[in-house]
Amino acid sequence: MSQLEEKPFTKLSLEIKTEIDREEWNGFLQEHPQGHLLQSYEWGELLRYLGAKVYRLAAIQDGCMIGAMMLSLSDVPLPGLRLKWLYCCRGPAVDAPDSPALKALIEEAHAIARRERALILRLEPNITEDDPQYERWLDAFRSLGFKINPIAVHGRSSWHLDIRPALPILRSAFRKTWRHNIQKAERMGAVVRVAQSEEDFETYYRLLQLTSKRDDFFIHDKDYHREILRQFSENGNAALLIAEYQGEPVAAKLLIRYGHCCWDMFAGMTDDRTDLPKSHILQYHAILWAKEQGCTLFDFRTIPDNPREGSEMWGVYHFKKGFGGFPAHYLWTQDYIYRPVLYRLWREAVALRRTLRRRKHTH
Repeated sequence: MSQLEEKPFTKLSLEIKTEIDREEWNGFLQEHPQGHLLQSYEWGELLRYLGAKVYRLAAIQDGCMIGAMMLSLSDVPLPGLRLKWLYCCRGPAVDAPDSPALKALIEEAHAIARRERALILRLEPNITEDDPQYERWLDAFRSLGFKINPIAVHGRSSWHLDIRPALPILRSAFRKTWRHNIQKAERMGAVVRVAQSEEDFETYYRLLQLTSKRDDFFIHDKDYHREILRQFSENGNAALLIAEYQGEPVAAKLLIRYGHCCWDMFAGMTDDRTDLPKSHILQYHAILWAKEQGCTLFDFRTIPDNPREGSEMWGVYHFKKGFGGFPAHYLWTQDYIYRPVLYRLWREAVALRRTLRRRKHTH
């Protein structure tokens, strides 16, 4: 048989598995360049905890996994309509825009969407603008019927820091004021430790509540945060850091490691002791923890797409940027629309909500 005759057989050997264990799933994603915490097996269990239906799709060719996509199915927030939407956050993970795994995974997602009466299939891939194949990825999704949505669910931009350099080199890239603040906190006697007890967890959540109330942002309940730790702590992939001053907790932060990356998840701090640079010393130790775990990248998470001084998230952006690093802008949100009229109503409702939120923060 010639090589040309063998090619169709190779294509036919591609199948989609919907039942896959934690070890195989994470083993693939943790080594894949597009692997992401929000596609991890554990994150899927968290989504289930919140009430979503979760589908894990693995593209298998000749016995090897060559692609993965985790989907969550949730209710569309439109009153009176029993509709669902399918969402893939920071996935799918496939090797190239022309990989047969991409089309096969999308076709399986369409089958799920039909069964579940989904309004849309929404993807937010873990592909950034500096990817040499960025335009080819856009073309690939366009050819599969997706349309760009400028409004992202999970935020289109993050702040990243390469933590492979030696610590003195990393510190030298910090803004001068940031280095001074870290040293000041150390001189004042602030210490940062890894949480060890249930009391430490209660401290973390209390500080998170204080910050949520002060800065007006939503947080999940205490049991959800406990579940995060349960899911990721088994293999030492999560840590709560507690910053203390004179024996009292003043700030806390939750970190998660997945593959080569560490994600800065949630943080809270007290209102008092404004002379103590507690956020700087805590952030510095978060970077240290990630480096000690063997991570090569630190993800500070969301920043504004177009940061402007005085805008809603300028302070967050300015703080993260002070530690060095670079912005990562992800591929545009991709929507495959099954019900155009209802989709348009949903988009209009989302746009109105965002407008009202902006007005609230500018008055």
